[in-house]
Amino acid sequence: MQSRYPPHTEEIEKLADFFDQMDTTELTGVGEVVEVPERDLVTVSLRIPRHDLEVLKRIAAQEGLASSTYMRWVLRRFVRSLAARRR
Repeated sequence: MQSRYPPHTEEIEKLADFFDQMDTTELTGVGEVVEVPERDLVTVSLRIPRHDLEVLKRIAAQEGLASSTYMRWVLRRFVRSLAARRR
């Protein structure tokens, strides 16, 4: 039986699988949890391929996020995975 609540994970594949199988109108008691922003943010300039930027912006828009917020989230997940592998 499919759980009525999204899995507590940051793994995009598991979340995508859940929402592919779930009728979201059946979800109850689920609200958006906004992550507390880091207070120690710095600004950087970064050159990336145009196509990559277009893809990131498109996905961010589909997720209802600003592109810079989405890119920071993607980069942070990658850095966390690298750090976890090096432990």
